[in-house]
Amino acid sequence: MRDQSSELEQRLWRLQAGDHLCCLYASEEEHRALLSPFLRQGLERHEKVLYIVDDHTAGQILAYLSADGVEISQYVQRGQLAVLSSGEAYMHDGTFEPERMIALLRSETERAVGERYKALRVTGEMSWALKGLPGSDRIVEYEAKLNTFFPGSQCLAICQYDRRRFDPRVLLDVLETHPLAVIGTEVYDNFYYMPPQDFFGANPIAAKLDGWLTHLKERKRSETQIRTLTRKLMKTQEDERRMISRELHDRVGQDLSGVKLALETLFDQQSGVASEIREKVIQLSRLLDRTIFTVRDLAYDLRPPGLDEMGIVQALSMFCDDFSEKTQIQTDYRSVGIEKMKLDFNTRINLYRMIQEGLNNIHKHAEATRAVVKLTAAYPHILLRIEDNGKGFDVEKRAREIDSEKRMGLRSLQERTDLLGGVMIVASKPGQGTRILIKLPYTG
Repeated sequence: MRDQSSELEQRLWRLQAGDHLCCLYASEEEHRALLSPFLRQGLERHEKVLYIVDDHTAGQILAYLSADGVEISQYVQRGQLAVLSSGEAYMHDGTFEPERMIALLRSETERAVGERYKALRVTGEMSWALKGLPGSDRIVEYEAKLNTFFPGSQCLAICQYDRRRFDPRVLLDVLETHPLAVIGTEVYDNFYYMPPQDFFGANPIAAKLDGWLTHLKERKRSETQIRTLTRKLMKTQEDERRMISRELHDRVGQDLSGVKLALETLFDQQSGVASEIREKVIQLSRLLDRTIFTVRDLAYDLRPPGLDEMGIVQALSMFCDDFSEKTQIQTDYRSVGIEKMKLDFNTRINLYRMIQEGLNNIHKHAEATRAVVKLTAAYPHILLRIEDNGKGFDVEKRAREIDSEKRMGLRSLQERTDLLGGVMIVASKPGQGTRILIKLPYTG
């Protein structure tokens, strides 16, 4: 929660005069988590802050700030912080008129600047529009017209909408009229936004369609760029691993072996060496044995032994045997038809890393006694199955939590699968083990 709060604080701090946001919240916790820092930051930045209440009371909003450590009395007394009712702000003689409200914002902004404040920061609860008062049906028109006022002004605002109360059709229109959107406590650049020249243009439906099609193309292009950058990053990572592995194996490992040999021959042809000194040397030699073993394991983890010389089938067989010996998890590895395929290095290393990641995940989390790895050539595809008889998990729950969890196992597998243009299917239930199927294209 602290990380999310910190991220929200930073995102809100980047807001500038001229920004126009909508806030769609679904709980009082979300409302408070957003509005408290938004108001406090305005006071800290020496902006004039105006809050327009409707569902809440002035006391509740001031309590938000007090609980956030703000000494509100000084800001209220000097007029930097003010709370108005929706009737005082939006209504004139019981009627809402968009032009009159925009004129009010303009005059209040000029007054704030004249009082030497850096900007006017406004936020209003829009639930007044649900009361059926005259002019309340013009709320979307008002939001769209605000986009002709905010750019270039010294005013920024958040318009608040309670998702529990507003019709979804209204909220869809609201999204179209705000360049930035806060959903819960996350701030987004809103690609559903329609600039006023499109919203009020001759054919707004056609403009909306053009905008959506453009964003679809941009998203596709962004996904392609991300895959390309990820592929380059992984290649760079593997190159660095290969270099470090070589240094560990050829230099550090050999130097340690040389030291061990020197220790073992240190007292050759020497008599009269105290037994406690000989025992100390023997202990140091055993310590070096363990260190050399550790360095070898590090080197092998960084660069799979034999992947280039013996091929992926033999390299994976060696890895699974070694994994089984180290973890005492019986690991059954099978390969069918892969040895006949001409796989490029990118595919070979990613397959190896997938199996490495999958088995390590089983060791860390599954509490399994048996694992099965099966790699099959089924032209035009490569099929990888990783199964275990462990404790399993709720797949849907894990999918919802994957963005916030620190464990990278399934995410890493999914990213490598995406990188190779494949599909990953995870089947698991608590107490029934886990089965992962990865299907990759093979073009030959």
